[in-house]
Amino acid sequence: MTSSTLGFEPVTLTEEERRLVLEVRRFARAKPFEPSAESPTRGGFDRAFSEDLARHGWVGMTIPGQYGGSARSGVERCLVISELLAAGAPLGAHWTADRQTAPSLLRNGPESLRAELLPRIAAGHCVMAGGFSEPDAGSDLASVRTRARKVPGGWLITGRKIWTTDADRADYFEILCRTSDGDGRKHRGLSLIIVPAGVPGLSVEPIEGMDGERHFNEVVIDEVFAPDDWLVGSEGTGWEQLTAELALERAGPERYLSTFPLFESFVQSRHEAGAAEPSRELIGRIIAQQIGLRLMSLSIARTVDRGGSPVAEAAMAKDLGTELEQLLVDELWRYRYEEIEPGPAAGRFHEFLDINRLRSPVFTTAGGTNEVLRVLVGRQLPGWASTRKGWALRSPLAAAVFDQVTNHDAERGLVSVPRGQADRMSARALDAIRAAGFLGVSVPEHLGGSGGGLNDALEVLRGAGYAGLSLPVIEGPVLAGWLLRQAGLTFAWSDHLAVMAAGRIRLEETGRGRVLFGTLDSIAWPDSATTLVVPVRRDEQLLVATVALDALELPPDAANTAGEPVIRGVRLDGVPVAELAPANLAYQAAADTLSMRSALARSVEMAAALQRTAELTIDYAGRRVQFGQPIARFQAVQTHLARLASEAQRVAVVVDAAQAALGEDDDPQLDPALTGAARALAGEAAIVCARVAHQVHGAIGVTMEYPLQRFTRRLWEWEASDGTAMRWARRLGADALAGPMRTWQLITGIR
Repeated sequence: MTSSTLGFEPVTLTEEERRLVLEVRRFARAKPFEPSAESPTRGGFDRAFSEDLARHGWVGMTIPGQYGGSARSGVERCLVISELLAAGAPLGAHWTADRQTAPSLLRNGPESLRAELLPRIAAGHCVMAGGFSEPDAGSDLASVRTRARKVPGGWLITGRKIWTTDADRADYFEILCRTSDGDGRKHRGLSLIIVPAGVPGLSVEPIEGMDGERHFNEVVIDEVFAPDDWLVGSEGTGWEQLTAELALERAGPERYLSTFPLFESFVQSRHEAGAAEPSRELIGRIIAQQIGLRLMSLSIARTVDRGGSPVAEAAMAKDLGTELEQLLVDELWRYRYEEIEPGPAAGRFHEFLDINRLRSPVFTTAGGTNEVLRVLVGRQLPGWASTRKGWALRSPLAAAVFDQVTNHDAERGLVSVPRGQADRMSARALDAIRAAGFLGVSVPEHLGGSGGGLNDALEVLRGAGYAGLSLPVIEGPVLAGWLLRQAGLTFAWSDHLAVMAAGRIRLEETGRGRVLFGTLDSIAWPDSATTLVVPVRRDEQLLVATVALDALELPPDAANTAGEPVIRGVRLDGVPVAELAPANLAYQAAADTLSMRSALARSVEMAAALQRTAELTIDYAGRRVQFGQPIARFQAVQTHLARLASEAQRVAVVVDAAQAALGEDDDPQLDPALTGAARALAGEAAIVCARVAHQVHGAIGVTMEYPLQRFTRRLWEWEASDGTAMRWARRLGADALAGPMRTWQLITGIR
């Protein structure tokens, strides 16, 4: 399968892959690796350790057995590298050869070079330096001046390279050079040639960084001879080969995990700091982003295994990953001189922090600056945007709901309503899904529903969210329906709507029967619902009560900023209970489940709205002409669009994983880490994407008749109304503090 458009397919690990993770984890975590500044983005430099890894079969993993490799998949390699990077293992000695050179040789040859180098790489005996950048070329690698002229039996290479990592201790150099003029087109006529270290005419001068280390080098190449069969692939195909290599460089887990040992040491130091609470939100935010990036990285690896070339996907992942790494260092720097109990945990955190503080400026430049990568992604966005409807409506149920709620408004457009008024289109959409039999989705038929599981309810929300409309599915079948199910209560969903309303409630027995006192946080869709379903705590156990809405004295109708009808802070003063039944679970366990069901459902809604927001914005930027061309062609706009698409895509990847984790069970257990990450990322993306979309749209985006405001108003409201990204980040952060390896277990989902 070849990837032809930007996108990330969900990845489910096999049992064999999960066993491999645990095997490597036991090896990597046997003892802590010391912080190293020698090769900090790769955990350090240690030839003996690379050779030890090779003996385990964890170097040259994708190299076929005939060349001494393990013949494993790219996903397996990604999993192994992730475990080693997370542990802070020193991988620098085999890094470039294993990550870039070996795949390039396998793809391009020649056979003589494969036979020479691949066994050395697989044995951990090959330090490869990539001679790509030049003093006057920078990120514009097509402008290289290093030349190779043809001579009998080979090539003579002359030029200069700079910022060449590990050149001072390399065994071989892979040099990008110009072998012809390429018909005047600078991307043509380039070739990759490998030369051994120490050959005549090759000299290396280390460049000392501001951290005092000498990772970078300048390489002078003066009439260096390379035999014909040290040319990689065909003459003049160097640019295509290099682009493929850079995709491997940009897509790997090192683009978001090189600072993970710093992050983990910070989490562990919180026990000595005695002030964990202020840092929990930060810890949770980082974990959520790490979960998204891990899923993207694994998806890229799986695509490569299937024969694809995910260049744009790699650029997107690298942009998000290195931005996170730089942000992490910036955020943690404020803790450098905090009052903290001296000891090993504090010392380890401070040492990692100092190393990464001085290295952080290169995070977003190595492998291509983020600004350049966003332009690369921007060129693929029209094709990406055209796929989003297929993503949002990929299930027949989501597509059917979308058709049901949009067909009757096709001629009117998506006109919204003024602030404070209820959205009439959403009310009509509710009538449409009731008529189609979707209102009782996920509620068993024997309890009055239309059947199906939680995933079916999520697909209904996906279809409505992509249409920019609201439905009472979360408050209804997802929450109220689940409570009724736990209590075994039947409700006629085909004709009526029940919504959950929770708060500080107490149950009392009176002469006129059971009644409720207290305050409900909110009642959604009060004009459309007939029944409230209220969770009640009694002796730490859950009771489920129902109340007829017409038994309440409600204030006048109100609506939130998205036009969703809601009344907040409703007092119950002896309201009669219609039905009351115990549920076979503790009140707190039920509250946690309800919270997660709401969070996942809201994440699905937001993910669909984010996709449509990005789609509208990319389409508008392609049609809006200024200064004689579409604004999408301006680099500043391209970077905005790339950020918008990247945020929306990361949310989609995690939402997909959280839904996939539900399985086929009609009352599934939710994955707390994936659910929390989905909600935290969706909430953060809601704010970022709405801001970017409106900036690109300009004045038209805030007008009532243009559809953008339907989506951004919902994104803002959904982020603020039930849980928020901040709350879910704090929950993830608190969980991470529960044990020494809990942070990594949350990110990987493997214990």
